Amino acid sequence: MENRIAELRKEKGLTLKQLGEILGVRDSTLSQYETGKRNPQLGFLQELSDFFGVSLEYLTKNSNERDYDVNDDEKALFVIQKLDSNEISYFDLSKNNLVDLAIWVISKTEEFNKGGKLNRYFDTANNFIRHVNNELDTMKWYTETRRQEHNNIEKIYEKLALDEDYYGAGHKQVLEFMEQSERIGYEATDKVLEYMKTLPDAPEEE
Repeated sequence: MENRIAELRKEKGLTLKQLGEILGVRDSTLSQYETGKRNPQLGFLQELSDFFGVSLEYLTKNSNERDYDVNDDEKALFVIQKLDSNEISYFDLSKNNLVDLAIWVISKTEEFNKGGKLNRYFDTANNFIRHVNNELDTMKWYTETRRQEHNNIEKIYEKLALDEDYYGAGHKQVLEFMEQSERIGYEATDKVLEYMKTLPDAPEEE
């Protein structure tokens, strides 16, 4: 999948390692995303577009428009009209402008309500507010979950590759456990882990 990750990263003067540290992802993974060898999840693409301050459509090269300004009434209404006519979608706006437009819509509630001069766009405005609320909640959950997963993977790597005092399962056993857990499923794997917790500690070497 084509994208502008490398282009936008260089605009900010960041190396792959620096961007990886900011986002909590390996630089080797980012490199594969940049070159199209791997496709990032939609949630991570949204994180990237939020970080760079561009729309998701621009990041993924589906649009040459970086974003749509909404910093005055005329521009904000223009975007609402574009959304209403399906000429653009929510993905054509950056997170900052999604939030700014939502604030603008709320400030114009009376005008969008029945009898107001913007009432013809009521459904579009109402759906937009709901989308922004859901999007912000979902992205917060996704980012927290992804960063926790990344931290766990880093801990596994450090244990296996860097911790000289670690004497648990080796890399072959870890891989075997993962493959067997995939075979038997989540519930059975969870039971195996619970059973392991009941076993006594290994005797200390003298």
